[in-house]
Amino acid sequence: MLAATYYLPQLLTSLLLAFLALKALQPIAYDVGLVDRPGSRKNHIGNIPLIGGISIFIGVLVSSSIWLPDTQELRMYLIASGMMVFIGILDDKYDLSVRVRIVGQILIASILIFGVGTYISNLGDLFRLGSIDIGLLGVFFTYFAILVLINAFNMIDGIDGLLGMLSLNTLLSITLLLLLSGETSDINFPLIISFAIVPYLAFNLGVSRKDRNKIYMGDAGSMFIGLSVIWLLAKGTQGENASFSPVTALWITALPLMDMLAIVIRRVKKGNSPFKPDRDHIHHILLRSGYTAKQTLFILSVVAVVMSSIGIIGHIYQIHDSLMVSSFILIFILYSRALKYVSFSVNKD
Repeated sequence: MLAATYYLPQLLTSLLLAFLALKALQPIAYDVGLVDRPGSRKNHIGNIPLIGGISIFIGVLVSSSIWLPDTQELRMYLIASGMMVFIGILDDKYDLSVRVRIVGQILIASILIFGVGTYISNLGDLFRLGSIDIGLLGVFFTYFAILVLINAFNMIDGIDGLLGMLSLNTLLSITLLLLLSGETSDINFPLIISFAIVPYLAFNLGVSRKDRNKIYMGDAGSMFIGLSVIWLLAKGTQGENASFSPVTALWITALPLMDMLAIVIRRVKKGNSPFKPDRDHIHHILLRSGYTAKQTLFILSVVAVVMSSIGIIGHIYQIHDSLMVSSFILIFILYSRALKYVSFSVNKD
């Protein structure tokens, strides 16, 4: 009861500020042209404000600044996140080139890696030969991991509610893993982000049933969430008091990761750029298979929860990293082949 009372003001601040930011930013988005317009790959009606990510960041920024200890790590995270949101806003407004986005993401990653001094060096005991520590090579691996997670969450944002639900799944899974490890002092941050996502999710899914209230996350939001997730995963999996294994981190981000890796492989095999947009993501394939958008959202949300549950169960029962990573690779191979087969069948029909 005392714990709930302690966290409640932080979470309500995050939720309320995110909601108020949405309401305040809606008319501004129309005025400045920060909207998503219908096109060849976008079937929505009318211009939709791209302010979901900005509102989430405002909720997180204010709540964490008020309630959390003023540490160097928090300051570096908020600076890096603010810069990521800014680049995302520019991308939403002006459609930046892939090169500019990647350079910006690398520069922002440098703030977290060198400003905080945290990077992923311990990969776990993947081959039953002891924990693999790659030392300073972990800096380069962390750059790679940051780019992968940011773009994985960015690419999965294809239908209403999907990015929000997958983000909540990952953030709440991190919270549960921290609770299980006894690191209760760290659970407030993933919860603060989760509560800031709730107003966006309500507006994005049309809870108010008014089209004029509909909003999208935008690249500002997807990249901010991707950065936040990889930061929390690095904090949770590294150091002497790590809360969970790096392999567990794979499972709780499995669906965005698998979808991105599978589609990048398919694009490269076709001779296309890995970043060239198409309609071959898992949600696109399910929609073409005859499922409605809500059914697709439900199916993928359940799949994400199942994947995260496998990782959490593996953590609880201390299943060896080698078995967990082997299972992950096997499921990814099956996922890729099934996706290729279903995509071929649907396109053929």
